Amino acid sequence: MIMKIKRISTEETYAVRHPVLRAGRPIEDCFFEYDDHHLSIHFCVELDGKVISVLSALPIQSNIFPKLKAMRIRGIATLDQFQRLGYGSKLVRYAEEELKKNGIELLWLNSRISASEFYLKLGYKPKGDTFNIDGIGIHQKFFKSLIL
Repeated sequence: MIMKIKRISTEETYAVRHPVLRAGRPIEDCFFEYDDHHLSIHFCVELDGKVISVLSALPIQSNIFPKLKAMRIRGIATLDQFQRLGYGSKLVRYAEEELKKNGIELLWLNSRISASEFYLKLGYKPKGDTFNIDGIGIHQKFFKSLIL
């Protein structure tokens, strides 16, 4: 299998966002605020030309670390049959390197509690209390500095 990591459009993320993050909900629920912002970047892992994992970096500043040039990563998902095979980790690391080259100093995200271990292994640090997002579940904020 040929693996490739590349940039894609907002709409191309839906092939993974919908079944993994918004299953049973309307396709419109796959659209995030800032998805179409000119500074937003969407990445994917392709296997033999099929998108299997996605990640979006959105130009949203962190109110906890307002002095750092930050982006929020969102919509991080891998199709079920390809989970726990390292594709998501490779995608996150690739995105971190690309964003760091663009002068981004901090990445932050809201993680489902079920995915917390994934982010901890990648060096993200939890901050603050857990919180509920209606219809999705309990989440935790995570941060990672890209300026070490």
